[in-house]
Amino acid sequence: MMNKSVLFFIFILSFNVLIAQRAAFEKDEIYIGDQIKLILEIPENIGNDILFPAFENVIIEGIEIIESSEVEYIKSENLLRQTHIITSFEDSLFLLYPFEFKVDNKIIKTNPLRLQVSYYKPDSVLLSQIDTTGQLKIVDIKPPVEAPMTFKEFFYRFGIYIIAFLIIVILFFVLRYYYRKRKENKPVFSKPKPEIPPHVQALEQLKILKNKELHKQEVLKPFYTELSFIIRLYIENRFRIEALESVTNEIIDEFINTEFANDETVIKLRELLNLSDLVKFAKNLPNEHENELMIEYAFSFVNHTKQEEPEEPETQNQEII
Repeated sequence: MMNKSVLFFIFILSFNVLIAQRAAFEKDEIYIGDQIKLILEIPENIGNDILFPAFENVIIEGIEIIESSEVEYIKSENLLRQTHIITSFEDSLFLLYPFEFKVDNKIIKTNPLRLQVSYYKPDSVLLSQIDTTGQLKIVDIKPPVEAPMTFKEFFYRFGIYIIAFLIIVILFFVLRYYYRKRKENKPVFSKPKPEIPPHVQALEQLKILKNKELHKQEVLKPFYTELSFIIRLYIENRFRIEALESVTNEIIDEFINTEFANDETVIKLRELLNLSDLVKFAKNLPNEHENELMIEYAFSFVNHTKQEEPEEPETQNQEII
């Protein structure tokens, strides 16, 4: 006896019943691995809220979904349609129960479907055309084909070495340029000329420092730190010597090459900077007289080396007779 479910499907398929919503395969018989379309359709005006049947990866066990389209509106037929591309790898007759649409919270079913999946069996005509005489011939293995290297392959293989080489070359020229500027006693990056003359700024800062009376405190490091910074900043702005980033001996060596260097000025500058270093780093404690003397050295150094300001021409008032 045939299975009741099989008889049910045969009975349903034997009638040409017009169903508003329908499901259809592209064809009813396929070979294993073939791909066909499963089309689901329903009239657009059948309800307000229409939900198509939801599948995950399979329609039923044995029939897999490869790709699913979005629901599209077919204006000419006033239909909503969704297409699933399916395949199967089982030699079997699949009987599919009706799919369920959900329309305004009601269930509407489609027609049932059948799908026959079979192994491919070549016919006798095709078998007679197959040449089997060369199946046992032994032939040499073909050598690999040499393909030209593409730019992308070349870059993947050698790109990191090219980039590293370019970085090294750029660093070499930058360091060479920097070394030459240092050797010529020229700053690598020229600083903009301050609006206030360096000596005016330095003298103002020295007056403020003196009025703070830090040189009369027990802890002298703040006083000498600020005093050293004022003089170094003045030297850097006045003579374009990198005094803020140089040690005392380097500053003295650079200053000696200026037109303002003489024995007295150099001795006072060296003593001021050396004593500042001793207080800041060696925690030396000079007496109050030495502290007063360093302030005077600073004022004297700035006044001796300051840039001469052009004299403004005097305007003479002439009486108009």
